[in-house]
Amino acid sequence: MLVVVPVGIRLVGRPVPRPASPWWLLAAACGAASVWLPVGGWAAVVALPWLVACGVLAVAGLAVLVGRDRPAWPGLAVGLATPLVGALALVAERAGWGLLGYSGDYLTLTVPHMLFAGFGACLVAGLGVEDGRAARWAGWTVPLGVVLVLVGYFVGDAAELVGALVLTVGLYGVAIATLGTLPPAHAPRRLLALGAGTVLVSMLLAVWWALGEATDLPHPGIAVMAATHGVANALGFVLATLVGLRLLRPRPAGLTYAEIGATRDADLPAGYRHMDVRFPVRDAATTEDLAAYGEDLLTWTAHRRAGVRIDGEPVAEGGLVTSGIGVGPLRLSEPCEIVWVERSAARVGFAYGTLPGHLFVGEEAFVVELDDDGTLWFRVRVFSRPAQGWVRVVGPAAGVAQRAYAGRLARAVRRAPAPTAVAR
Repeated sequence: MLVVVPVGIRLVGRPVPRPASPWWLLAAACGAASVWLPVGGWAAVVALPWLVACGVLAVAGLAVLVGRDRPAWPGLAVGLATPLVGALALVAERAGWGLLGYSGDYLTLTVPHMLFAGFGACLVAGLGVEDGRAARWAGWTVPLGVVLVLVGYFVGDAAELVGALVLTVGLYGVAIATLGTLPPAHAPRRLLALGAGTVLVSMLLAVWWALGEATDLPHPGIAVMAATHGVANALGFVLATLVGLRLLRPRPAGLTYAEIGATRDADLPAGYRHMDVRFPVRDAATTEDLAAYGEDLLTWTAHRRAGVRIDGEPVAEGGLVTSGIGVGPLRLSEPCEIVWVERSAARVGFAYGTLPGHLFVGEEAFVVELDDDGTLWFRVRVFSRPAQGWVRVVGPAAGVAQRAYAGRLARAVRRAPAPTAVAR
């Protein structure tokens, strides 16, 4: 609810209304919170915003179905409709009711099944690959398989087996098309390859289970399927593939704010959260110390010493840099452009501004300053506001994280060897 659906609707864009709105995250948070509440009326009430949000998605799916203006539109249409099925099951299960003859664990499992096998798989089929016979085949068979599996709940095990076979064929088409068109970018390549490889294995378990249910042959139980097939499809296939597709989306160029260079001025611009902090680096410093610490800053050495991954050349005005937050293939990239650089007798440093794709909009300056009394300071000046919905939801915690980041950089700056320190 909190990750797969927000990422998916951003990939879809229109006709989903305001796909980047924090209201989607708020509704998802309500749905997620309801899972942890005791079964009863209050849990069902807390889940209602999620039900309303999924109803809006279903209307958007109907618009896709009627408009037919997107590639592989059946996948998108069915994918946007299936969360509503899961949301209805969630509200019923949280309230302790039955729904269409099902109750308890069956309703519980319907919720993630509709998000992953329905929403996630159909969106991957509709958005992931759009060229070639395998892709066109997947664009039709995946949503058809999802619908047949859903119908099989009410018709019988044989119908569910047919649905599982059709869905497996469709997802194999997605995997083949994806593996045949992997892009050169490293993180998206790893994520898409992980998704394609996972689904090739995990859907064999689905066919085995459906075959066993229809013929009474030995097969895994529901608990084993949830822990193997379910987890593999959720994390290895749907999440990895949607995040990979998100990373592949082209981003427009250009700074995302108007007050370029304002961190160099005395007053920071209105309309942003401000931070202006100074940390003492050393006493009785000289201009040689200032130059040495400044060079440590301008070559990104201090940032890297603080554990920040930096992809970029030594600091120069107009240069591009990307800092990495996170671990491995799930690392978030923070693209920036250097907007000013200063080397003077009293101060050395630079500022970068945010580019599209950054979590914030604004500018941040990193400077070492030498006072008249010989005190050397490290200073961080920031004006920013959240650029993405989930950051806005986090609220004040973002400011706390910025201050913690500045303190971490200050400790890294202090560890730089200065020429007079070596001489002493």
